[in-house]
Amino acid sequence: MTAMRFPIGIESFPVLREGGFVYVDKTEYVRKLVDGNGYYFLSRPRRFGKSLLLSTIQAFFEGRRDLFKGLSIDSYPYKWDRHPVFRLNLVNCDCSSPTGLDSILNAHIVEWEREYGRNTDEWDFPQRFYGCIRRSVEKTGRKAVILVDEYDKTLVASIEDAELNEVFRERLKPFYATLKAASDYIRFAMITGVSRFSRLSIFSDINNLYDITSDKEYAGICGITADEIRAQLSEGVAMLGKGLELGFEDTMAELKKNYDGYHFAAKSEDIYNPFSLMSALSNKEIGSYWFLTGTPTFLLKALRATDMYLPDLNRDKISDLVLYSSDSYMTDPVPLLFQSGYLTIKDYDRRRKMYTIGVPNLEVEDGLYRQLLPIYLNRPEGRTNRVIDSFLNDVEDGDPEMFLTRLKAFLADIPYELSQCRPEIYFENNLYIIFKVLGCAVEAEYRTASGRIDLLLKTEHYIYVMELKLDRPAEDALRQIETKDYLIPFAADSRKLFKIGISFSHVTRNIDSWVIA
Repeated sequence: MTAMRFPIGIESFPVLREGGFVYVDKTEYVRKLVDGNGYYFLSRPRRFGKSLLLSTIQAFFEGRRDLFKGLSIDSYPYKWDRHPVFRLNLVNCDCSSPTGLDSILNAHIVEWEREYGRNTDEWDFPQRFYGCIRRSVEKTGRKAVILVDEYDKTLVASIEDAELNEVFRERLKPFYATLKAASDYIRFAMITGVSRFSRLSIFSDINNLYDITSDKEYAGICGITADEIRAQLSEGVAMLGKGLELGFEDTMAELKKNYDGYHFAAKSEDIYNPFSLMSALSNKEIGSYWFLTGTPTFLLKALRATDMYLPDLNRDKISDLVLYSSDSYMTDPVPLLFQSGYLTIKDYDRRRKMYTIGVPNLEVEDGLYRQLLPIYLNRPEGRTNRVIDSFLNDVEDGDPEMFLTRLKAFLADIPYELSQCRPEIYFENNLYIIFKVLGCAVEAEYRTASGRIDLLLKTEHYIYVMELKLDRPAEDALRQIETKDYLIPFAADSRKLFKIGISFSHVTRNIDSWVIA
């Protein structure tokens, strides 16, 4: 039996099909698209298969039926006519200046002009683009297909430079407006990117652009579902399980825990991260694959600057209007964190039109907090990791005294200007990140019958119940644990229980004292 070949990083449908790589059949979605509206917009996180989807659509409109043999769309009675296809890919654009955008737009247009010619009165990019589309139809007798990959590359890359960002917007808007001007010549158009936050301003002139980003019918168009894994990748799962010394269902559970959990529409099915899933099956090892391909540090810094209570990342409620369209990432980075794949939809209240969002899976959670730790604590990652190892030893050895002693010294070294959020939020966020990175089971504001525990930490042998007080004695915090019977839910647990009252000072921005019982 030939071993399965997994397409890690392959975004070309012809290369994938001709090379004998695994292809999870998405052509039923392609059929719906080509039979439908005609102008589409789709936002998905990076490495989620957007480029492969556009390559598949390109091959369809180029009439390459041989590539679709055995796939769902092959059973439909299409003529497989060859259309002129204009594929604009901004992924490799130099976004440091407008010259980079001009260069990549010109390179694409020059290539199209070699194929379809150029009139001397076409002097700017929109006119030249329009001319190419019109002449392609006149030359071939068939309407054109427009595919735009990573439309927002320059906009996301320049998000911290408002002046440059506005220049990019001003140049892209008239270019994309060509899609409306040339609509009589266009059979199909699709625009993809990571964010939705700039869609309205950039494409406001295109009034027939159908946004399928949150359309439940297209929730699985990118990414992989559990049913698709079982139907098309079961051999790979079995081989991974062999390497992990797990049965098939236990291996599926590991994949689900690490890579599943994405929802792009309310009440939609779970979607696995395709890059991480394929990488795990290829390497026969569970790992942090997606997070290692790049992290937008500006988003993590924005999260630090907004004074957000980090446990809320797993239970925040947000309206659909805010979730899908926000340029104010410095005041609220949650929408862009969602659109970029670091958060996902957990639930939806139809009556209130409010989404509950959260971190999708273990890979993202672990990667996110590991990336946040040096930003919040202002230390190089290597040095931070050494301190974290010491913290882990302390909590696993049942030594809260040493843990708190180390923590106080650790916090004392953070520059004053980095601790200017609300004192209680500053302290609880730092504790929460540390415990998350330790890999411990940690819950903030854990609800009991008589109140809420500030922080609850569980290890294999110990349970730590922590109450925090700002500018009040640590004894008050310990007394609250006792008087509110916070330990009752754990009475039957065989692990040793620690009650810890902690006093935090807003003056020193550090632990003032603690009491352990």
